[in-house]
Amino acid sequence: MWPGFDPDTKKELDHIRRMVRLQRQTPTREWPLICVDIEDRIGLLVVREWPDGSVTAYVGHRSEP
Repeated sequence: MWPGFDPDTKKELDHIRRMVRLQRQTPTREWPLICVDIEDRIGLLVVREWPDGSVTAYVGHRSEP
């Protein structure tokens, strides 16, 4: 065994750190793209661009009128 984390674990921890850092920022742009049906729930696929140039996507809840 070697000292330190497994490279895959370290990569996952770096990703978590980056996502936590983004929670405290406001996206520079946001695009609601399409409605998606996941497990009989309707959601909206949203893409966000952040100040550092990174792009994330998530499925948000779509409220019915």
